[in-house]
Amino acid sequence: MTMAPRGMSWLLAAILLAGCAASGGGSAVRPGVLLDDVQAQWGTPKAVYQHGQGQRVFYSPQPWQVRRLDFDTQGRLQQIHEQVLTSAQFAGIVAGKWRAADVQQTFGPPPRRADDADKGSVWSYFFLEYGVHRAARIHFDASGTVAGVDLLEDPAADNRYR
Repeated sequence: MTMAPRGMSWLLAAILLAGCAASGGGSAVRPGVLLDDVQAQWGTPKAVYQHGQGQRVFYSPQPWQVRRLDFDTQGRLQQIHEQVLTSAQFAGIVAGKWRAADVQQTFGPPPRRADDADKGSVWSYFFLEYGVHRAARIHFDASGTVAGVDLLEDPAADNRYR
């Protein structure tokens, strides 16, 4: 009798793992795979940026999640970051040193942008962290340099990014 529950738990674990692999859980996307193969599997990326070492590609499988993939000049995946939208990542932004291009190449394009040409702009990113909907607001001065970052719980969280 003790064998049946144990056998069932192994079967359940196998089914769950197979389901993750089939649902685009990232198991087939590993270092060395070609960008064309990633695009064939995941579709069109949210953003693509060129840099000296190759390309940085962003995907957003959920409205509150952004994956960053780095490819070399031959189009081979070097590194994947499953979730770049975290409080720790946003806390790493250095006011006065980071520029708009640095923010975009780290987090991808912002879902919300409020521009005032004379005063600067505010970019907002929304994410889920430990079950709490959060927002990061990045303030830029008129020259495009980060003036500050606000991390807060998002009291206006609704279905637009859940």
